[in-house]
Amino acid sequence: MRKVFEISSVAGSFHLADGNDFRNTLKETENHLKFIWNYGGAPLLLLVDEQPLVLEANHLLSCTYLQKITLLPEQAVPEVLLLAFNRGFYCIHTHDSEVSCNGFLFFGSNYTPVVELDDAENGRLRTLVSVLQEEFDTRDQNQEEMLRLLLKRFIIRISRLARKQLIQRKVPEQELELIRHFNVLVEEHFKTYHRVSDYADLMHRSPKTLANIFARQGDKSPLEIIHDRMALEAKRLLLYTEMSSKEIGWELGFEDPSQFNRFFKKQTQLPPREFRERFSNHACR
Repeated sequence: MRKVFEISSVAGSFHLADGNDFRNTLKETENHLKFIWNYGGAPLLLLVDEQPLVLEANHLLSCTYLQKITLLPEQAVPEVLLLAFNRGFYCIHTHDSEVSCNGFLFFGSNYTPVVELDDAENGRLRTLVSVLQEEFDTRDQNQEEMLRLLLKRFIIRISRLARKQLIQRKVPEQELELIRHFNVLVEEHFKTYHRVSDYADLMHRSPKTLANIFARQGDKSPLEIIHDRMALEAKRLLLYTEMSSKEIGWELGFEDPSQFNRFFKKQTQLPPREFRERFSNHACR
């Protein structure tokens, strides 16, 4: 059986890979949204933005093209499946009403959401993957649309599981949608807007309303989410580019380099220069 399934067109690309082809396809799809599903017996060790993440058997990770996913050279690959698609093939932002995953599974305040699959869900998703594999071999004018429909079904199933497992408390649907909306806006504007009041204005809500909703969720505050996203971008730019800390500060909307340095040290306990020196060797592996 083939291990790599892919379709590329002017519009976009969609990939499905498992086994030994997982490593190569992971590299080829750096600019894609991804699901990584460990359905074997052995744990899979990944580095997500240089932070170790152990993906246990029957666990599934969703990640974006903003995250640097690294598989260690000596890591033996268990039974694992990679499902990757880019915006041209299916845009979760444009079609948010169909799958309700933007700002939650992808581009949310939790940047490495992992869900656990029970035996029943494993069976359902394996069946769905089998249908996907068959459709990749069906070359006709309806192939792309059928693949999109199957992809949407896969995303919806994972979104439903994530809502049950990752939401710490029972949250009314209206409040959950507001949290998702806030996360999306932070992703779009974190380089420009640094205050909760900026996002409250965009959402036609008061800062106090946002704070209360996030407090009931029991997770991070709105300001912590903004600062975490800014710090995450700063770390990536320090590790994966040659931009100076001054240039990174400007990129993130800081007019004064010393202000950025103070912000970064408060977030990471390290000044930018020391952070780069300490971790850049790992990033260049």
